[in-house]
Amino acid sequence: MALSIGDRRLGAILLEQGYVNDADLQKALARHAEVGGRLADVLIDSGVVAEKRIARAIEEALGIPLVSLLVVNPDPEAVAAIRSQTALSSQAFPFAIENGTLRVALVDPLSSMAIEALEDDSGLAIEPYQALRDEVMWCIANHYPDLNLEVRPPSAGQETSGRIGQRLLDKGLVSESQLEVAIDAQQQTGEPLGSILVAQRVISEEQLYTVLAEQAGVTYLQNPSGFQPSEDVLGGMLRADALRLSAVPVDETAHGVTVITSDPRKRADIEALLGRNVQLMLARPREVDRLVEEFYPQRGRLGEQLVQQGTLSREQLREALQVQAREGKVKPLGEVIMDLGFATPDEVDGALQKQNAGGGRLEDTLVQSGKLSPEMLARSLAAQLGYEFLDPIQNPPDANVVEESRIQQPTAMRYGIIPIRMQGNAMVIAMKDPRNVFALDDLKLITGREIIPAVMAEKDIIRMIERYYGSGSMAELNEKLRKDATQKEEDIDLSAGMDDNAVVKVVDQIIREAALQDASDIHIEPSEHTVKVRYRIDGALREQNELPKAAAASVLARIKIMGKLDIAERRIPQDGRVRFKKGSIDLDLRLSTLPTVYGEKAVMRLLQKASNIPEIEQLGFSDYNLQRYMDIIERPNGIFLVTGPTGSGKSFTSFSTLKRIAKPEKNTTTIEDPVEYEIPGINQSQVNNAAGMTFAKALRAFLRQDPDIIFVGEIRDTETAGIAVEAALTGHLVLATLHTNDAPGAITRLEEMGIESFNISAAVAGVLAQRLVRRVCSDCKAPTNADPDVLRRLGITERDLRGAQLMRGAGCPRCGGTGYKGRMGIHELMVVDDKLRRAINGGKAAADLKDVATQESGMKTLRQDGIEKALQGLTTLEEVLAVTAS
Repeated sequence: MALSIGDRRLGAILLEQGYVNDADLQKALARHAEVGGRLADVLIDSGVVAEKRIARAIEEALGIPLVSLLVVNPDPEAVAAIRSQTALSSQAFPFAIENGTLRVALVDPLSSMAIEALEDDSGLAIEPYQALRDEVMWCIANHYPDLNLEVRPPSAGQETSGRIGQRLLDKGLVSESQLEVAIDAQQQTGEPLGSILVAQRVISEEQLYTVLAEQAGVTYLQNPSGFQPSEDVLGGMLRADALRLSAVPVDETAHGVTVITSDPRKRADIEALLGRNVQLMLARPREVDRLVEEFYPQRGRLGEQLVQQGTLSREQLREALQVQAREGKVKPLGEVIMDLGFATPDEVDGALQKQNAGGGRLEDTLVQSGKLSPEMLARSLAAQLGYEFLDPIQNPPDANVVEESRIQQPTAMRYGIIPIRMQGNAMVIAMKDPRNVFALDDLKLITGREIIPAVMAEKDIIRMIERYYGSGSMAELNEKLRKDATQKEEDIDLSAGMDDNAVVKVVDQIIREAALQDASDIHIEPSEHTVKVRYRIDGALREQNELPKAAAASVLARIKIMGKLDIAERRIPQDGRVRFKKGSIDLDLRLSTLPTVYGEKAVMRLLQKASNIPEIEQLGFSDYNLQRYMDIIERPNGIFLVTGPTGSGKSFTSFSTLKRIAKPEKNTTTIEDPVEYEIPGINQSQVNNAAGMTFAKALRAFLRQDPDIIFVGEIRDTETAGIAVEAALTGHLVLATLHTNDAPGAITRLEEMGIESFNISAAVAGVLAQRLVRRVCSDCKAPTNADPDVLRRLGITERDLRGAQLMRGAGCPRCGGTGYKGRMGIHELMVVDDKLRRAINGGKAAADLKDVATQESGMKTLRQDGIEKALQGLTTLEEVLAVTAS
């Protein structure tokens, strides 16, 4: 069923103000398409948002006041201005009249049809107000007696809440103070008292429904299963009825129909629909939804649409359903993901358990856990909905179509879409979620064409938007830069406000393109005849377009202005920080300049936002190491070291760990040089040697700040090491990085810094050494044979290769012809157990500690972990050899 204009406005208001999230709104829209009525009623009945919250949102957005009819003295003249049937059909109550304007309280103040009917009926201008449905219907029943309506006073709902609150109190499930807080919240939001207590985690959902069942005198089913209702029983309700009433008939006897519901207050409506006595059984809402999907699987069935249109009676449809077996259904996304081989049943079940515990949508859970890539999610969504999946490399947008579509960049970003091509008179548009009816309607209006939705991964859509709505091609900008470079340097306006300047556009485009290519560093290097631009991608430098030599000084001056450096000083190195925000690209860059014989060179490190730091599961840990790693970081005290050379991913691992363990109830403090990633909820401090703020001084101050978790950016000296160990021994969890080649080497490094062996063995919980290896490109990978020389150098035998899946990338546009796309970690995790503690106390050398760790404590070396991942086809043996060569 199509949405009214009022429903569209309401959806947009609730989404914008954060009262609903996108997933809940899409679910409500899907349900509305089946049950009809108002979108607000669907949201309220589904428990997504309370009626009073909807009213507050409309009041905040549109200024339509919410009035309480319980305290209003209605003007008889105003009541007489509207006929009773009009008031009932419009669900509106007139309560005052002033200067020819009639003030009317409406259940749906966004309904233009209701307001027009009231204007036609009264001949007056209507000033709309809002009121809660129970209050409106109560006033209509009292002031229009000819309607013979029987409506209970609005206070009845509060009495029910009072009874459930008292029952919970009597059972000792809540305290008086907790109940008072929940009642205050209920008065503000209008949400059911039980739902508020569950949201506040005072009681569990199961406890709530157990008590609700007792109160209603019905049976509570924790896990309703094993029911096999016949077609006759199910035919008593349409799917739309089941969704609207949150109820499913499951059995029928001479005494009546057994119905499972999540809302016992709807007993009268259920009995009226079925025409029989009803025996209710109570279940949680998601369990009822599951039963609806199981027993009424066909969304948008033709028969139900005919009933809603009045073409077919319910009795006729029931008769037809007895003859026709239900066929097919839209598979749940989890099943589609498993069918495509993107995740195992165990992984999907684990994600569903997390989802049911309040962990968000299934697909989000799988992506966050690293079980599903964004591309896999997009493919699964396309398969589930029956839409085309578009790969950005194979299906790039047609630049002419993008231009002719009249879709502006803000609209494309808001909806996550990009025009791709024309198909007849229709336009194919890649979308992150083709279920977004607001987007489809707006795009049809903007383009003036029919829209054919397709699915593309969100990150690829954002890249395409940046490319096709950017500043133009680099070749065009280079040509303009070449012309401008003929001017004298002092004549070129380098101010940050001159966005039309060629130098400004070129620098912006260099940074933008680096972000789109997932580069970690940008090198801008003057040479004898040109200025080279190189990006470090997946650990290797790749050359980009060259810039004219004459523009070198202008480009460097622009970069230094962005980094707030001295543009007149060209003789010494300078360091700065750049904040770059253009379109969807919002990042920080660490800037370093260096004088060379051909002019100044600039290197910019692209710093990821905290939100982009991966979860621990996405760091490339093997299953064996992941479980051991999680056990260590969940300890309440001790020191955990992350080691490796520069560029080995120590920072990502450290901050991914901090994201996981730095909970609101913990006081987490860091000292870094410099602060690279700003993480909300964590107290971050930066080294300032000039002011005397060193690692050691900061650590001493931390110990007076009542810390739970301390992160030390790098242990560089004896004093810092000593305080870190002292903090670990006095009950704090300390994370720190250290520059050593392997995990056992961290122990000897601490000894060299003067830390006693007995303190090291007591304080250190574990050491993680890591390196980064490039992943084989998933688009062009193919089976390959091993190089005998590489096998020899790695010590791999033919027996080791049995069952292996060695892969190599042939090179494709996605990976830039390298055969590699992305990087992953290989790890050497040394957990300090009793055997290692004895070895450390005995002053064993690093080589001896390594023997104990590998032979007695189960540690896998960096090389062993890398070889295992190469044999699984994730990386190559050459990569492993390159990063683990001693």
